[in-house]
Amino acid sequence: MLYSYYFIIGTIFGSFLNVIIYRIPNQLSIIKPRSHCPKCKKMIPFYRNIPIISFLIQRGKCNQCNKSISFIYPLTEFIIGIIFLIGFHYFQYVEFISFILVSSLLYAISIIDYKYYIIPLELSFFTLLALLPNIIFSSNPLFYIYGLLVGLGYLLFIYTVTWVITKKEPLGLGDIQLIALLGLWLGPLKILITIFLSACIGIFYWIILYFIKGHEKNRKLPFGTFLSLSAIIIYLTKLI
Repeated sequence: MLYSYYFIIGTIFGSFLNVIIYRIPNQLSIIKPRSHCPKCKKMIPFYRNIPIISFLIQRGKCNQCNKSISFIYPLTEFIIGIIFLIGFHYFQYVEFISFILVSSLLYAISIIDYKYYIIPLELSFFTLLALLPNIIFSSNPLFYIYGLLVGLGYLLFIYTVTWVITKKEPLGLGDIQLIALLGLWLGPLKILITIFLSACIGIFYWIILYFIKGHEKNRKLPFGTFLSLSAIIIYLTKLI
């Protein structure tokens, strides 16, 4: 029974994340107006805004304009529901709260960076707040500080070498601040593994785009997306 409860709470939080993912990059308030269809702008009544279920009942279409609703909405609700389940099953107290909040915010960052190639400062700030209890109540808070320093030190080295060779900036400010946060969350070893895994995923993604769309010299890659998802995976390796 408790598992169902936490999954439902997770899907509700996921529904709120959908609002954040849509509105913050478009510089809209996350409080007003109420939830509405992004296409026809009609308000969605509460009984048609039930996570996952409303999407299935309406067959993925807006009840007002009959236009398709992005599958990312129910997918986000489902994934955050699973994150809440994992957090409830494996973690206790402070780590549980920290895990579900950090992972949910990282998921939101991953979607926003994939769609808009930006990492909103607001989400980075709230991720930092979600990390603080885990660090403060840790028996070894320096471990997380070392993670931050190792992550930034590695980045500084890569940044310098790449700039000297290519005269181009390899990473944006958003990626750098994200890696600093991930270093605080993961510690010194796992942040390096996360950066490596993210780079591998990025290369694989670039290869796929190369064969689908051809070569583009200045093609952007959503590295924040790869970092965020890799970090959640690497964090969960502690359960193995």
